[in-house]
Amino acid sequence: MPTNSTENGQTIVRHTKEELRDLPSQTDWARVDAMTDAEVTANALDDPDNPPLGDDFFEKARRVRLDDLLPETKERVSIRLDRDVLAWFRSRRKKGYQTAINAVLRAFMESQERGKRP
Repeated sequence: MPTNSTENGQTIVRHTKEELRDLPSQTDWARVDAMTDAEVTANALDDPDNPPLGDDFFEKARRVRLDDLLPETKERVSIRLDRDVLAWFRSRRKKGYQTAINAVLRAFMESQERGKRP
């Protein structure tokens, strides 16, 4: 069953993957099938929400890897954790549990630094 929430004054309806698969298509396929390729192309070119990409776009485009988008302050590592420890963090934060683990480690690190004597 879809769930509704309100964000910025707008109603957001969320569906599961299964619910989305069962939604009826809103495309008038009989109309599309009756169109010629030239008519489909003309309609696509006239769509203000989807302007065609010109050569200038591809001249300026560059390939970007996901790793290039990650903050430079983070480093990807592999670490072995006890299963129950990992399960505990995941159970409290489905998304962001790694950030929570990082915050706990940072708090420990800072407490150790404060305890050092010059």
